[in-house]
Amino acid sequence: MVRKIKAKLVLQLRNQGLSGRSIASAQGIARNSVQAVLDAADRLGVVWDDVAEQSEAEGYAAVFPGRGVHESDFAQPDWPRVHTEWARVGGAVKRVQREGGGGSGGRGGGGGKLAGQVPGGTGGR
Repeated sequence: MVRKIKAKLVLQLRNQGLSGRSIASAQGIARNSVQAVLDAADRLGVVWDDVAEQSEAEGYAAVFPGRGVHESDFAQPDWPRVHTEWARVGGAVKRVQREGGGGSGGRGGGGGKLAGQVPGGTGGR
């Protein structure tokens, strides 16, 4: 997973007079990453005073608007209905057994309805 640059921290240290190179070495951040924050902030006119009262995520969004925003291409299920269905007592286990997951304690090769059709399955025999 890619870590987000701590843009707010970079702007704070720059406000204190540190150079990009100093910020990078002090925080263990790549110089190019620090420079990317500084360039983006300069381009948008974002300074420390603009993000001082914001959370780290809000400060990052101020410097890099739209970056990291992801919307799924897939339709989301009706989550309340899904949770209701799966919350029924034994609902999940019964559903898995009914759909051929077997009931052999999770070790596979059990007597599910598909076991006789799968090579190596016992078919309940």
